[in-house]
Amino acid sequence: MQLFLLFLLLLSLTANSSAFLGNIFGKLLPKNRCPIKLYNPQDSSFTGVKLYTNAETFHPLLETLSDYAKRCHVKINVKQAFIQENSAVHKIITSDRIASAFQLGEAIEVELVDQHKNVICNRFCMEKNFSHMKRSSNAKCFLKKISRNHDLQQDFNKPTILMKRTKPNESLVTLHDQRKDLQNKCKKLKMD
Repeated sequence: MQLFLLFLLLLSLTANSSAFLGNIFGKLLPKNRCPIKLYNPQDSSFTGVKLYTNAETFHPLLETLSDYAKRCHVKINVKQAFIQENSAVHKIITSDRIASAFQLGEAIEVELVDQHKNVICNRFCMEKNFSHMKRSSNAKCFLKKISRNHDLQQDFNKPTILMKRTKPNESLVTLHDQRKDLQNKCKKLKMD
């Protein structure tokens, strides 16, 4: 009881009680901020569109992809990343799961390029089995690393889409609710 009274006294003495609570209980309070952030623009492993993705769930995977690209001597040309709900960009979406992944900031559409930004692996290349890839050992190296990563997956129908692997217990309903919440938090996001 005395501890509770001490807490109330400290709270009343604090000029800005929400800041006080935020500092002490920041992890306990709900986060109402948009998690979509621009990924490190200094990372030379990525070219193409600006890489806005989920900082909490997808940026660590982008760091992994960057490491793979450096080890395999390729660059990742990003054609599409986060999609805002009212965006006109819907040509790449082939399923509800993929739509949710893009709208959660947990998917990118890519092709592989060399150091001079010449395409070395496009959709047709990414559809092939590794054993049939003859043209680019660098692309083969990169795709093998992705296939072995348990946190990432390529879309079966459109292998140029790399996305965070969903957990077995994540239903489309769960993803829909997460997407709706994130899109609401990010409705004022300005991507330049």
